[in-house]
Parts: sequence; C-alpha cells; structure tokens
Amino acid sequence: MVMFRKKESGFTLVEILVAITIFAIGLLALAGMQITAITGGSTSQRVTAAVALADGIVQNLLARDAGDAIFASTVDPAAAWPETLPVNGFSATYAVAVNTPVAGISRITVSVADNAFGGRVVSRTTMKRTR
Repeated sequence: MVMFRKKESGFTLVEILVAITIFAIGLLALAGMQITAITGGSTSQRVTAAVALADGIVQNLLARDAGDAIFASTVDPAAAWPETLPVNGFSATYAVAVNTPVAGISRITVSVADNAFGGRVVSRTTMKRTR
C-alpha cells in the first residue's frame, strides 16, 4: 500500500524569520523619520521665536519718536539690545544708519541670535523717517 503524504500548506520558519526581518527594517526607517521630524519641529520653533523677537524690537524702534536720541547718530557696529528678551537663549543687536539711503531716513537693522540652539541668526532691516 502506497501512502501519499497530504500536502500541508503554511509558512516555514525561514519564511517567518525573513518576514520579521523585513518588518523590523521598515520600523527602523520609520523611527529615523520620526527623529528627523522632531528635530525639524524644534528647530522651526526656535527660528519662529527669533523672528518674533526681531520683529518686536523693530516695532519698538519704529514706535519711537523721530527725534529720539537713537536716531541722532549712527550706531555701528551693532550695539546689544539694552532690554531683557522675553525668551532665554537669545541675544539681540541693533544698528542704526542715519541718513541712509537718503537724508532724513534711517536704516535700522536688528539681528537676533539663538545662542542655545545652533547659533542661527535672524535679521530684519527697515527704514524710518527721522525728520
């Protein structure tokens, strides 16, 4: 009597190990992308804070009277911003060029540096009528 083996279907141990290895590599790739996303998010948060600080200082300078002493003579090289910044880890400088580009106009340049995270510098330049 000849016995025929019934063909059994299913996965072998090798096939399961290969599938698990491929799945693990995919998960590692996703973890790497998550780290990149978190880093990018924190970087953009710091840059946004620096831009907001620079814009606030520019608005502070623009709100001053045209006859203010800060517009009486050129402040160059840039001077440190005398007021405390509301966010730690940043430093700000400003420069005023009187009668630039034309008489009666002052060019104001504000730079905010992120000292705590990479040293990025954000600059804003604007003009103000001084007479």
